[in-house]
Amino acid sequence: MLLSVAFWVLAFGGAAQAEIIPMNAWIHDPVISSVDVSPDGNQLVALTLSDVNAPPEVTVWQTEDLSIPPVRFSPPDVKALAVGWLNDEYLYVIGRQTFDVRTGGRATRRFLDKLYIIDNQGEERWRELLENEDGIKGIFNVLPHDRERFLALRINYEFGREIYEVNLRNFNSRRIFRGASGEDIMADVFGEIRGRSELEGSGENTRLVFSYIHPESGQWEEHHEFVAVEREGMWPNAFDLDGRRVYVVDNTGRDKSAVRTYDLITRELSEPLFGGLDIEATGVAIATNPDNLGEVIGYTGANEEQWIQYTSPMYEEISDRLDEALGEENAHTIVSMSDDLTVMVVRTRGEREPGAYHLLVNGQQLVPLGRSYPFLEPDKLADMEYVTYEARDGLEIPAYLTLPAEGEPPYPAVVMPHGGPWARDFLGWDLWAQFLANRGYAVLQPQYRGSEGWGQELWRAGDREWGQKMQDDKDDGAAWLVEQGITEADRIAIYGYSYGGFAAMAASVRRNSPYQCAISGAGLSELRTFDRVTFEGRFIRQFQNPTVEGMSPLDNVEDAEIPIFVFHGDRDQRVPIDQSEKFVNALQRAGKSVKYMEIVDLWHSLPWFPQHHLAVLSSIESYLANECGPGGL
Repeated sequence: MLLSVAFWVLAFGGAAQAEIIPMNAWIHDPVISSVDVSPDGNQLVALTLSDVNAPPEVTVWQTEDLSIPPVRFSPPDVKALAVGWLNDEYLYVIGRQTFDVRTGGRATRRFLDKLYIIDNQGEERWRELLENEDGIKGIFNVLPHDRERFLALRINYEFGREIYEVNLRNFNSRRIFRGASGEDIMADVFGEIRGRSELEGSGENTRLVFSYIHPESGQWEEHHEFVAVEREGMWPNAFDLDGRRVYVVDNTGRDKSAVRTYDLITRELSEPLFGGLDIEATGVAIATNPDNLGEVIGYTGANEEQWIQYTSPMYEEISDRLDEALGEENAHTIVSMSDDLTVMVVRTRGEREPGAYHLLVNGQQLVPLGRSYPFLEPDKLADMEYVTYEARDGLEIPAYLTLPAEGEPPYPAVVMPHGGPWARDFLGWDLWAQFLANRGYAVLQPQYRGSEGWGQELWRAGDREWGQKMQDDKDDGAAWLVEQGITEADRIAIYGYSYGGFAAMAASVRRNSPYQCAISGAGLSELRTFDRVTFEGRFIRQFQNPTVEGMSPLDNVEDAEIPIFVFHGDRDQRVPIDQSEKFVNALQRAGKSVKYMEIVDLWHSLPWFPQHHLAVLSSIESYLANECGPGGL
């Protein structure tokens, strides 16, 4: 009999009834994550917490009766980040540990991602793959049609990719691809290499040349190229089942990308299949169960929210049933399924739901598995709304607005630009926005010019406008909040991380700032160093670096008029910590108001550990309340 396992989550208790949700509800590791069902549907694995203060454990249940106590085990020397099935007997586990290397007589503080294989009871010894290789390690393809092998991925510190074939009978591995920085391969769902991209040229002629195996002759042929500085062209996404056509995402001559097919024999492009109008297409969804392996089941894309348009009647019907059973206010994604499709793992996320898991059995029965953050009850959290406002030069700026669940305007407000800048936010769960809204702040997330995923007009409008028109867009968002009566002119702060950290630095040194204070996390303070910190190779240096020009906050510290809080992780290899150190030191020499915090063992990108979230959230909360402008915000 199939039973719910929600009881072990409930042991943590319900969310506090107070208006302010306690800090420990926000910072712990997910109580349940990385949920995966075995190919035969008989077992379920996830990372779970036996206690909110404990590290994640690999947890295996028998799906026939989930009330039977599960098997729990942990990797020997890392913190587990992800787990999944390779076949019905073996699991992979990805874990992370700190790692220091000495180069040029000084220590470089990094981290290592390790890849392990273990049996489903944790009884065999942990087998570490690629043990003597550095970099980021993960799974490239579990090969659903051949459960005796899988493909492992390694990305080195120069962002070169390597693919290894691993035999699960003897655990031997062999490298089948080794690429330099910027080079890559494409394999079909069966693990067969059918496409590759090679980096050629230099300077403004730097380009990726795409080649494919001819479906009839079996020979490699060059087909199309993507010139870095042009930022326009076709990008392959998946192969059709017979290998004749490639599904590509194409933004050539159009504002928003569309999905099309490219014929490898006739070299002809189809008409757009999805996207290109009001939706920015991002790719195709592919079936992974053996009976339908490789079948295109839908198209993916985004406007203010993320979309999947199913072309498969079966998946469309399942999606409709999930919306009916779990509510259309959240997005329900099938993240894992048994080979016969009788058992599926469904993850639910939304504006007020950070993550909940269910089993869908025989397409009918929904069994709750638990919520990742059980103390963050949705009815205590805030709604997020998609809005637009007009920049001072008339450009329409998309944005997301999150208002406190209680109270009335005007609220204190935080303008929170995303990182990147070639990135974007979505209508959905955002930890920082929800945390700030719970503390009583209105949060505006402007999709300023330079943001990617909204079309080429908005994207290219940010070229060479760092700290200038890109910054105007954030300031205009602050003015819009005042015009709408959401906040008052003397109750606004700006907070950002990565590029958002740069934006906060820039805001602090612009005259007549609309903010009472700025908070910068892992920001870049001098644009002339951008070429050195974008270390992925010469393609990215031509793809993005020519667009990076404008105002460097470090050169303008004398103009600082508002206080700023700066934090940075000591293991950040994306934006070196000296970018914050130089800025803080210059502000101090100029006699400006600045507070600085170095966070031990913090790297640049998520996922972070609880101590990192605690350091960031508690510091932001305290600074806004007590040191942002006279008497706090």
